[in-house]
Amino acid sequence: MSNKNALRPVEVQQNGKKIKGYFHRFVYSSSNYCSVTQALIELEDGRLRFFDPYFVRFADRKVKSATSAQQS
Repeated sequence: MSNKNALRPVEVQQNGKKIKGYFHRFVYSSSNYCSVTQALIELEDGRLRFFDPYFVRFADRKVKSATSAQQS
């Protein structure tokens, strides 16, 4: 059983809404020469769901603005 304090908080974009949850791990599956990577996310109500990693943002990192990224 995972300690929720050890899990990274995330925000998932789904249908124009931001959903908060906790990242557990990446899950890899393959069949017929096609591989898929998904993120296993625990939602705030305790349900587990798979999401495309493209829509998952780790919430414990600050988002750099475009101007500060150009200055770096």
